Amino acid sequence: MIVTISNQYGSGAVGLAELAARELGYAFVDRELPVVVAKRLHVEPETVDAAEDSLPSVGALLLAGLERSTPEVGEIPVGQRFDDDLIGEIRAAVLEYAAAGNVFIVGRGAGAILGRRPGVLRVYLHAPRSWRIHHVMDGLGVDERAATHEVDRVDRARRAYLHEWFGIEFGNPDNYDLCVDTSAFAAGRAVALLAAAVRAHE
Repeated sequence: MIVTISNQYGSGAVGLAELAARELGYAFVDRELPVVVAKRLHVEPETVDAAEDSLPSVGALLLAGLERSTPEVGEIPVGQRFDDDLIGEIRAAVLEYAAAGNVFIVGRGAGAILGRRPGVLRVYLHAPRSWRIHHVMDGLGVDERAATHEVDRVDRARRAYLHEWFGIEFGNPDNYDLCVDTSAFAAGRAVALLAAAVRAHE
């Protein structure tokens, strides 16, 4: 079974998914995926993360970074070609992790890459904007203004990422098999719900 986790920023999804994976004895892929892709493209993992959570193209972000520093390393591809290469490597990495089975894959459009098929459970974890803002405030120790800015920025970026690269609407329930409002459940119950859904789908 492959479980893909798409989520609104600040919904607590990553922690809940990791606990559910642990309960089921599944592998959990979050930070590992951008590290693998970054090694293949000879860039930093943060550059891969930027593909999903930043509005400018990754090529544009790399170019901006080079303008602020001295490019003492070898030539780095920028622009559309790099973005295309990046998405291709993300697809390849998602498929490789999925091939091993019994895994939770967080973000990076994994649900869109794998699509609706037997053995795949596409999960969308969300919560009301105000709840997520306060959750980010508590988790990061930032004020409401900073938390609001970050929640809205990442929401916009994830919508743009999925629309541009996969042609789907972020948060549209038609693109998922299970949608859960994480604010409606205590953490332990949300984890139990996820684990039960996976068992029912096996």
